[in-house]
Amino acid sequence: MRRAPAVRVKEDLPGEARRSPARALPPLQDRLAQLQRSAGNRAVMQMIARDDGAPAVAPARKPRMVRRKEIDRQVEETISHAPAAFSAWEGTYRWRAKWRLKLDMRDETAELNVKVRLFSTASTATKRRWSRAIKRKWSGKFGFWVEADDGDELYPINIDIEWVRDAASAHYTIAANAAGADEEGRAGLGGTTSMTGWGEADTTDVTHEFGHILGCPEEYFTTNGVDYSRGGRRAGFRDPGGGVMNNPAGPALARNFSMIRKEAAKLRGVKLRKTKVVPWP
Repeated sequence: MRRAPAVRVKEDLPGEARRSPARALPPLQDRLAQLQRSAGNRAVMQMIARDDGAPAVAPARKPRMVRRKEIDRQVEETISHAPAAFSAWEGTYRWRAKWRLKLDMRDETAELNVKVRLFSTASTATKRRWSRAIKRKWSGKFGFWVEADDGDELYPINIDIEWVRDAASAHYTIAANAAGADEEGRAGLGGTTSMTGWGEADTTDVTHEFGHILGCPEEYFTTNGVDYSRGGRRAGFRDPGGGVMNNPAGPALARNFSMIRKEAAKLRGVKLRKTKVVPWP
């Protein structure tokens, strides 16, 4: 059995310690102790500076481990070279990509979260179907990778939709369209017509329209100078194997997170070249 260490009793102590069991603190130490108890360390540091004439050095601030930012950016696209049947799609379009970005750098809850606040008069069941389809397509598929000074960081990119009761607090108001709806000659599946016109019978095209909310342009025909028909070898619209911004039934691709990556790099405080969007493990 381990024996407890011997304890020296009062009589064993040197005479000096025995004669002075409770010496008074020097005046400055006493003032510091009182001030620390009442006002904290910052006040103590300021007092030290006044007493010795040296500037007080505040302790280094810890970096914020959770950072948030409201995003509101203009997006522009020009669609051209569409076949005659899709000529209504040609033109230049502009809109605002709006959402809240949160970077959580704590080990136990690390993530890059994109939350979009939406308002709609659609039924609760319809909104639930839309949300599920969008999250299956966009959330948890990719990670935000950062080359940091003290080691690489990787955050899953998660997408959240919050249905709010007040249109004034929403990033967007979503019109619930009946099947067969049309908007200036453009129509999608189940009544979906645009970024803010979603079909009550649709859970496919809404995932494409949500991509516009995130800042993604079309990948139709020729968009912003990029020929998605590959020189006429493909239709350039709803192509088999195409990503979600070409074919709403297709997957979200890493390039579709371009705006999220740019804004996340700013929020993290690193250069864009120090970041990537990579498949989530």
